[in-house]
Amino acid sequence: MRSHFSINIASLSLAVASVLGMSTAAYAAGDPVISDIQIRGLNRVTKGAVLLALPVKEGDVMSRENTSLAMQRLYATGEFDEVKLSRDGNTFIVTVQERPTVGAIDFSGNVNIKKEDLEKVINDQGIRVGDPLNNQALNTIEKSLEDFYHSSGMYQASVKAVITNLPRNRADIKIEIIEGKAAEIQQINIVGNNSFPEDVLLAQMELRDDVPWWNFMANTKYNGQKFRADLESLKSFYMDRGYVNFKIDSTSVELTPDKKGIYLTIAINEGEQYKISGTSVRGDTLKYGEELNQAVTIEKGEIYNQRRITENEKTLAAILGKYGYANSEVKSFPVFNDKEKTVELQFNVMPGKRVHVSQVFISGNDTTDDTVIRRELRQMDGSWLSSEAIDVSKTRLNRTGYFETAEITTEKVGGSDDTVNVNTKVTERPTGAISGGIGFGTDSGLTIQAGISQSNLFGWGTQGAVNAYQNDYRKHMEVSYTDPYFTVDNVSLGGKLFLDNYYGADDADVIDYTNKTIGAVAYLGYPLSETLSVNYSLGAERNRIKNNGLRFQQGDVFFNMYGKNGESAVDFINYKAGVDLTRNTLNQKVFPTDGSKQVLSLMITTPNSDVHYYKATAETYNYFPLNEYNDYIFAMRGRAGYGNGYRDKNGQKEIMPFFDNFSLGGSEWLRGFKRNSVGPRAIYWNKKTGSWYESSNSIGGNAFWAASAEIIFPTPLVAEAYKNSIRTSIFFDAGSLWDSRSGIYSYDYSSPSKYRTSAGISLVWMSPLGPLSFNIAKPIKKYDGDDTQQFNFNIGSTF
Repeated sequence: MRSHFSINIASLSLAVASVLGMSTAAYAAGDPVISDIQIRGLNRVTKGAVLLALPVKEGDVMSRENTSLAMQRLYATGEFDEVKLSRDGNTFIVTVQERPTVGAIDFSGNVNIKKEDLEKVINDQGIRVGDPLNNQALNTIEKSLEDFYHSSGMYQASVKAVITNLPRNRADIKIEIIEGKAAEIQQINIVGNNSFPEDVLLAQMELRDDVPWWNFMANTKYNGQKFRADLESLKSFYMDRGYVNFKIDSTSVELTPDKKGIYLTIAINEGEQYKISGTSVRGDTLKYGEELNQAVTIEKGEIYNQRRITENEKTLAAILGKYGYANSEVKSFPVFNDKEKTVELQFNVMPGKRVHVSQVFISGNDTTDDTVIRRELRQMDGSWLSSEAIDVSKTRLNRTGYFETAEITTEKVGGSDDTVNVNTKVTERPTGAISGGIGFGTDSGLTIQAGISQSNLFGWGTQGAVNAYQNDYRKHMEVSYTDPYFTVDNVSLGGKLFLDNYYGADDADVIDYTNKTIGAVAYLGYPLSETLSVNYSLGAERNRIKNNGLRFQQGDVFFNMYGKNGESAVDFINYKAGVDLTRNTLNQKVFPTDGSKQVLSLMITTPNSDVHYYKATAETYNYFPLNEYNDYIFAMRGRAGYGNGYRDKNGQKEIMPFFDNFSLGGSEWLRGFKRNSVGPRAIYWNKKTGSWYESSNSIGGNAFWAASAEIIFPTPLVAEAYKNSIRTSIFFDAGSLWDSRSGIYSYDYSSPSKYRTSAGISLVWMSPLGPLSFNIAKPIKKYDGDDTQQFNFNIGSTF
């Protein structure tokens, strides 16, 4: 098929010769003058384009040189497969056959390589849909695509371009690909290493010649791009450890005869290890020289580390950027002393022009009010451009949880290079949730739950929620509202009203008592700094609690202390005051990838309450990115709490009420165990034997600790577009729940060392229907009577 369009060089030579021969006789009598030029055979190309390419025009002499040059220039346009020149008297006739237009380019057989990547290779060769088909480039395309496959480790790949002729001088190109199998790395050898063992160096590489059974994400397939990246990783490894003269002398990629296996050899020259002899900051430091010098964290005597040097360059540039010198550059110049094996670092400062911000624009917020976004921004109109203010602004926007992405860019105003506008572009995420469900469990029986919440109510940045649920032994409902910016000074104000009715019964597998609670809580908070905030709460609760049937010892202790006339019932009112201190450096609220968050909380009933006790908790959440793109993250979180009475009553120290105990188990803490299912048990009274016995129902405790470690990794088989809305992790959970007051009970639950552990995999998806979470967990350490739960899920929906 391709021969139909091929330029026949022999024919071209004959055509030129015939034209020249045709003209010889005329030229002998004197070169004719062109009176007219006719173009024949045009369909797509315009006559003007041909005339523009010709070296002659009407009135020029039709010489042999002009005729030969006309032929060359017309072929050089790339628009024609065939060109013929002729003369009729003084009329110059150009007859052309246009190259066909590329109608479509398609691929078949490509499984391991994306179509988009293959199209880039073809575009680099100058063939695109709608362009003239250059047949001579097809061989190059085949070779380029095969080379591309070979660089990806598929040395058995073959490529063939097939042309299909279409009406109206068009042609489709189909690239037929046989990929074959990717070559497997049989062995990787590193030679020349003296300071580090080979297995340490191989650990720096992504390519592997051996994959452990547990590393299901890795493989041994060869990829040329990854190999080149691995060589850079080796260089960085040595440069970060002081080997400034490290070189890769040679690399060898040997293919087995069947093209199925590869042997890699990397020959390196480590050189000597160098240390830092001193640092200095030079150049135009403006008036910030002292601050810049103090910001250098590299000390004399430490081993040369290229990564730390780069970090210091960024830090120094950021200091200048903070004061408006946004385009400043800082470069380190190492001065080597090969005799002493030392390096003196000179940081050269080149401040850019100070940049002024004209206006800050906001876009992408269809729901959220501009004011909600502007109050998070630290870069203001009419101020100097500050890189620090922009970074803080972006972090604060991500922390709100209202946006999937928040981008802040600058653009010059007019032709000025010292005035910019700041563009803040956000992509909103659904911030409202409607949740509901009907389920059945051996503990709770039939459960009906419903809730509606909005963390960006009416786009004002306020939060409101209504939640309710009912099962065989409890009804609960609450309404809450919070305005995080009640005043311009970032003072937040909020509150909630709630109603809870617990009615345990003999036929339910729960503790047998009733407790009717109605309460209200008000909140007030304000920031102490960009990352530190404090919140206060004050509320009142009225409780009516009664033991209906089966006596349990924890209840008897409580009723004897607070009841009247030996009745197993009591009414009381508590006034609760609380304070929370929060430190938050997370880079975003939803799916954070870096930073940490700590919360210290204290709740205490006031002295004018009927029951006097306190509860204190501490929480920490930490995220550590493991690679440059934050695809892999190590996360650690922990929580601990303790509560007790703080006054004496009737000669005894008061206790924390059993119905306000801490609990463990469920989808958040200690996965693999059912919610509120571990720890101290209710101790029931046996009327027949006249003794206490341990039940299977957990009653909680006054002290606990829980911890979790997770490796977050890219979700397999999920497209890049959904990366920001889905998260997968493997986890290990541990926790212990105990009662330090067990000395007053018949069974001892006072040991904090009686802990449980579990491990599993978790998936969380911020879907269009709302947050979906799935956990598969296997209890590792458990005790008799523990209620385990190997799979759980939570489903909500958004609006």
